[in-house]
Amino acid sequence: MAQPVIKVENIKKVFDMGEVKVRALDGISLDVEKGDFVSIMGPSGSGKTTLLDVLSALLRPSSGEVYINGRPISKMDDSGLAVVRGQTIGFIFQTFNLVSRMNALENVMLPLWFQGVPAGKRKKIALEILEDVGLSDRVDHKPNQLSGGQRQRVAIARALAVDPDVIVADEPTGNLDSASGEQILKIIQDLHDNKGKTILMVTHEPSIAEKAERMVFLKDGKIVKILEKGVSK
Repeated sequence: MAQPVIKVENIKKVFDMGEVKVRALDGISLDVEKGDFVSIMGPSGSGKTTLLDVLSALLRPSSGEVYINGRPISKMDDSGLAVVRGQTIGFIFQTFNLVSRMNALENVMLPLWFQGVPAGKRKKIALEILEDVGLSDRVDHKPNQLSGGQRQRVAIARALAVDPDVIVADEPTGNLDSASGEQILKIIQDLHDNKGKTILMVTHEPSIAEKAERMVFLKDGKIVKILEKGVSK
C-alpha cells in the first residue's frame, strides 16, 4: 500500500505569548493520501490555519511528527525542508500573495526560477498554465490591473508551476465575490478530478467544504469529527 503523501502523528503546537501559552493544536493525527480532497473546518480559533501550516510544513510542530512522502521533517534543516516543500506543495492564499511589481507571467515564473528552471522553459510553462486558467490575455498585467478573481487565478497558476503533488488552499474564495469564488472552486475541483492533485483546503463555509471527499472538523485544537463521503467518524 502506498504511503500517505502527508502524515502527521500526535502533533501539538503551542505558541508562547509571553506570560500566556496558547495551545493551537492538541494531539492531532491525520493521513493525507495521494489524490485526496480534504477540507478543514472549525470555529475561529479552532486551529484550522495552524493545522494547514503544519500539514504543509510551513510551521514545525512543538511535538509530534510530520512526514512528507514518508520523510520526517524533524530530520531536515530549514533549507532542506524548503526544497522538499517547494517540490511537493503549491500554495493558494486568501490574500493572493502576488508580487506587486511583477506581471502575471513573472509571478507564475517565480517558483520555477527558485527551482533553477532555465528562462525559456519557465516562460513556456507559465504561459501554458496561464492559458489553462483562462488568463492568456492578461499575462502582461500586474496585480493591481486584475480583478480579485483574476489575481486568485494567477495565484493558482503560480501554485501549479512546479507541478506539485499537493495544492494547499487557505480560504481561497474568502476575498472574492460569489461569482469569482465559484470560478475558483471549479478550477480547484478540476485539479482534483481531472489532474489528480491532492487538495487541502481550509474554509469556514459548509457549502464549499462539502465539495471535498473528506471534511475534518476542529475544535480547540483537536479533531472532533471526520465526515467522509457522508459517513461520520
